[in-house]
Amino acid sequence: MAVLGIGDSHDSGCAIIGKGAAISAVNEERFTKNKNEVGFPYHSIRYATHGRVDGIDAVALAWIGGNALISRLIPSWDRKRRKLWRRELPKPSRPSLHLANFIYKLVQNQNPKALWRAAGNSVSASVTSRRLAAINPELAGKKVYVVEHHLAHAAAAYFGSGFKEALVITLDGAGDGLSGTVSIGERGNMKRLAEFKASTSLGIFYGAATVACDMRYSEDEGKLMSLAAYSYPAEIKGLDYFIRYNERTRQLESRHGTRDELLLAEYMKDHVLSNHDRESFAYAVQRHVEEQVLKIVRQWVAETGIHNVAVGGGFFSNVITNMRIEHMPEVKNLFIFPHMGDGGLSYGSASYIDFMLNGKFGGKQVEHAYLGPEYSDEEIGSYVRRISRSRLSVERLQDPVGHAADLLLQNKIILWFQGRMEYGPRALGNRSVLALPDDPEARNKINIIIKKRPYYQPFASTVLEEDAKKIFEDYVAPNRFMTSANTVKQEHRQYMVAASHVDHTTRPQVLGTENRQYRQLIEKVRKQTGVGAILNTSFNKHGKPIVMSPEDAIWTLENTGADTLIMGNYLIEKKKQQ
Repeated sequence: MAVLGIGDSHDSGCAIIGKGAAISAVNEERFTKNKNEVGFPYHSIRYATHGRVDGIDAVALAWIGGNALISRLIPSWDRKRRKLWRRELPKPSRPSLHLANFIYKLVQNQNPKALWRAAGNSVSASVTSRRLAAINPELAGKKVYVVEHHLAHAAAAYFGSGFKEALVITLDGAGDGLSGTVSIGERGNMKRLAEFKASTSLGIFYGAATVACDMRYSEDEGKLMSLAAYSYPAEIKGLDYFIRYNERTRQLESRHGTRDELLLAEYMKDHVLSNHDRESFAYAVQRHVEEQVLKIVRQWVAETGIHNVAVGGGFFSNVITNMRIEHMPEVKNLFIFPHMGDGGLSYGSASYIDFMLNGKFGGKQVEHAYLGPEYSDEEIGSYVRRISRSRLSVERLQDPVGHAADLLLQNKIILWFQGRMEYGPRALGNRSVLALPDDPEARNKINIIIKKRPYYQPFASTVLEEDAKKIFEDYVAPNRFMTSANTVKQEHRQYMVAASHVDHTTRPQVLGTENRQYRQLIEKVRKQTGVGAILNTSFNKHGKPIVMSPEDAIWTLENTGADTLIMGNYLIEKKKQQ
């Protein structure tokens, strides 16, 4: 028996967990093509529950109150807010921001919590049951459990880690009145030790700094992290004024007071960034948040005596912070949940309720994230036969892996579509854009034809596990999900030039045996290059989610400057135009 987990706020989606193991997980954006889709994930649930309704015990709904409850009842409200963050709507005036901030300050910490829980639990369960009835009447009869936001993050990290005992830390913008928690996980049971208020949030601070640099809140924080590497070490005094961790009180604190992300960004731009260049500002902000997180980890490892650390929440998409945690002498093992942001809440809520109902603790770390839709050779062939042959040529390949390796060795860029779609924000070799990492122009080529990223944003890599220690000077353990960074050794920096950053770090997927076809491809490349590594970035056009279906793959081929797609056993190429 299994539990259906649902996240119905931003980056909505669902997951099915049974007896401690993931059966399927997917996010709504892949179906609707709207990045970080908001609202009830009808398409995701139809996919995940197809033929499995009888095997579902219960429904776990992530996130009780606050923004989630408003979004649950009025999805258009959250969609409008996200359009504002993406600058698809005019920027509000300062008076408007201050008016919005007045309401924001009243509800940010969601006190009294008992009232929010009472309203959120009852309303959310009723609304969810009605919406499930539109998908399948049998689902509407399942009991709905509503799981608090940071408990869902913590459960995803803990149950995904496989650690019998772990120190579990969550950090993000805000959810259910909190911006973070510290807990202990022991043999499936979780005990919360500390909570950080939503009004003192490292995630909101970092997001506001991102907006101050004319980037988008809740989407471009990775760009700020990347930009930080372009500065000489720079110190900006006074960042403690906005946010700091106080080891005496064991709390995140702010002397600045509660301000919403856009108003805080305006203040930072006027009073801090105006005195510095963007690179120095990015560097100082990045280093500041790293130091606060290290303080949290160091103190709680010392107090609990637990050296296995599992983390979740959107803040931990910051791979440089994760790299620093991994190399702390206090930390023996680190696990970062692969879908660390709110898109992974459905997985966490389902994991928590599954253990509560079935008592099955897997005790095994998540090995892969291939949990989405898969298309058979017949399904791909059926679609390929319907495409226009005036612009595209199609060839059935006897050896798609060998052909892909030959193309890569000719310095070609290929779109690679195989097997089950990855769960989470990273392409892990089934919906990927691939190239050799030794071509200095590969990054520019991919940017020009597909990705259109700014110059300071690097691409990631996939490295065979047996080659990782040879390539990285700071290698500790295999990271399957591109959730941390490593520094490339001097002797391999030229080969890894297109897949590493200006500071010589790369965000690697360290590949074991979890994806045999992808491994075979890299092994064939290694026979010629001597290095088991390639450049790997997500298969999507700029501003679009990662592709899901053959239709998405063909659309991306036709609507970007890419020339070559290998999908299943088929080679699809653009014909040269006269």
